[in-house]
Amino acid sequence: GIGGPAVPPPPIKHNMNIGTWDDKGSVVKAPVTQTVLPPQTIIQQPQPLIQPPPMVQSQLPQQQQQQQPPPQSQQPQGPQQQAQPHQLQQQQQLQNRWVAPRNRGVGFNQSNGAGNENYGIGVIPVSSSPSGVEVHPVLEKLKAINNYNPKDFDWNLKNGRVFIIKSYSEDDIHRSIKYSIWCSTEHGNKRLDAAYRSLNGKGPLYLLFSVNGSGHFCGVAEMKSVVDYNAYAGVWSQDKWKGKFDVKWIFVKDVPNNQLRHIRLENNDNKPVTNSRDTQEVPLEKAKQVLKIIATFKHTTSIFDDFAHYEKRQEEEEAMRRERNRNKQ
Repeated sequence: GIGGPAVPPPPIKHNMNIGTWDDKGSVVKAPVTQTVLPPQTIIQQPQPLIQPPPMVQSQLPQQQQQQQPPPQSQQPQGPQQQAQPHQLQQQQQLQNRWVAPRNRGVGFNQSNGAGNENYGIGVIPVSSSPSGVEVHPVLEKLKAINNYNPKDFDWNLKNGRVFIIKSYSEDDIHRSIKYSIWCSTEHGNKRLDAAYRSLNGKGPLYLLFSVNGSGHFCGVAEMKSVVDYNAYAGVWSQDKWKGKFDVKWIFVKDVPNNQLRHIRLENNDNKPVTNSRDTQEVPLEKAKQVLKIIATFKHTTSIFDDFAHYEKRQEEEEAMRRERNRNKQ
């Protein structure tokens, strides 16, 4: 795994449970330092989209050999595995809830039904752009070329398909928005690739993103390419993810589970959509309900509030990655 120099990495051995939103075995968020340095990585390239660091791309063969995950993490199910009971116990001792980063700590997920989530009642939600926080140049560029959270959006679901995506960390959501790519587990990549090919361009494939244990959905993106199984993006919070495909982010907003929990999936034991696993397909009629709620929800927070924080974390991770590569030579 990769983390900032001042931040201990999350416990990789115990984060194999990427199951339900409401389980207690959520991955511990590393503590966030309050000092935000001026951003260093303004990527000035002629392309309209931000590209992953070329340094990483040029080292594909070595990295694929050097950074193979340990055998126990190579099983096809990847994050979809259940953690063992003793692992769950250790996770519970560490932390029961996902920790909101700097700018989303107060009043997080309070809107419309605060009591249902036990976050405390009567706390005023923070604004979607906290005062005194300047827009990071990379985010400014992304917002200029993408129409996030459009007022009217034609989902064109008649021939489409919709899947849930569960992520270990919000760092990876930041990378996905920044580079317009995603990578699931080996099993998940195969499932999404088969679904995308089955549509044959006749309809869209939407991905509903959520971070494990966060208590909310964080956005919707459209899958825009088949899976390149040999690609190694080199930008994720853990090095083991292999393969990538293109995505286009449409909605970026935090939508609490209490807004969606009433929608149950007949293809998943009638469980709430909020209790889905990675790459769970959502039947179209239910997907229409979910997407309508996400599109119309008046959010007060999103990952954009913490974009500068994740930019800084990425710089630190890349510095550590370069240092490790130097030490290997």
